[in-house]
Amino acid sequence: MKYNIIIGIVFLVCLFVFLPTVQAESGKMFKVESAATELREAPAQEAAVVTELTKDDKITVFQDSDGWGATFYNGDKVWVALDQLAEVNDIKEEKKEAAEQDVQPAVSEIDTESSALAKNGQLYHVKAPVVNVRNAPNQNAEIIAQLNKDDKVTIFQDSYGWGKTYYNGKEVWIALYLLDKDSESADSKKSEEIETTVAAPETVEENKQEETETTADPKNDEKTETDVESKHKEEKQTATTKQNSEKPFAGYHFVIDPGHGGKDPGAIGSETNEKTLTLSTAKKLSEQLKNKGASVTLTRTDDTYISLEKRANISNSADTDAFISLHYNSSAQKEARGIETYYYDGGESKQLADSVQASLIDHTDLHNRGAKQADFHVLKGNKQLALLVELGFISNPEEQKLVQSESYQEKAITGIVAGLEDYFT
Repeated sequence: MKYNIIIGIVFLVCLFVFLPTVQAESGKMFKVESAATELREAPAQEAAVVTELTKDDKITVFQDSDGWGATFYNGDKVWVALDQLAEVNDIKEEKKEAAEQDVQPAVSEIDTESSALAKNGQLYHVKAPVVNVRNAPNQNAEIIAQLNKDDKVTIFQDSYGWGKTYYNGKEVWIALYLLDKDSESADSKKSEEIETTVAAPETVEENKQEETETTADPKNDEKTETDVESKHKEEKQTATTKQNSEKPFAGYHFVIDPGHGGKDPGAIGSETNEKTLTLSTAKKLSEQLKNKGASVTLTRTDDTYISLEKRANISNSADTDAFISLHYNSSAQKEARGIETYYYDGGESKQLADSVQASLIDHTDLHNRGAKQADFHVLKGNKQLALLVELGFISNPEEQKLVQSESYQEKAITGIVAGLEDYFT
């Protein structure tokens, strides 16, 4: 009997130690109070950062130690500084959220009444022939209805390139790159009700052939992801041929990622740092792509820290044709120089990388370090075509002076655009 009891205790101890997660009921629920806080591998400020939480994110803490709380992320134990959190009562929080949902105004009230919510919205109009209205901010989410060109809609919140509005009293989402801000704000002119502008359910199938967004047919279980991507590319190319030759990227959407930012300066040179150069280059690249008809999303537009995971999420949550992360290189060897372009896997990503790298060298005449495979998070975590481009070494005194110049950045941008054009059109 005593032997069985000992065996039982040992089993329970092992079960606790080796389980990757713990039931939430055994911990305390907290909410992030600061703008951002990190989950770290150990309870120490110098420990490696695993991921980042943002304000109002919820987390269950199962253990505390000297001001740090232990939780789990992807099955691994991680730590968070408790002074960045505030304990919440699950039951009260759920009741509060439920109450807020119960009093959520219906779409007709938002669009026809001068409510506080409507005054905080922004009026947009649809610039694409047909735009899907979805039940979540994701290109694979269920299509609720459709809007047509020049329809108007009020957007109350944006998230990773998606805008939130309401349809039949329920929250719905629209890809923002398919919309343009209206000249009149939502509070200066009453928006047309979304019910009057969406396509009727029976016409959704008819409009799918003209749709700008890519939508896989849920009834066709045999259609592979490759088939969908190929069809998407063909549709984009067909649409492009109908456009003026000066707008080769009409119908295309690019996410441009200025590397680093905020507390992360990137490579630091004697005259500048990487985060400043990448933002400057990204804004110029965005304008040139827009001039050629593309819609563009920047992962950051100012000196703000954005986690690697969020950068990839911005790309994944939209109908992105290509994600381009811009960087400037550094090396302990001062003589290191040149441009290199990274991709995660072979196939189309490698083809795109080869095209952009060749064009960059052709336009800048810098040393060709080639297109290379790498598992950078913004590439590995990206479901879309994705590249990371190193546009020169700021650790090289001569190249640092060069890459800061307007003439070099214009050449580099023209090279990237030409490389994209060679691949997509």
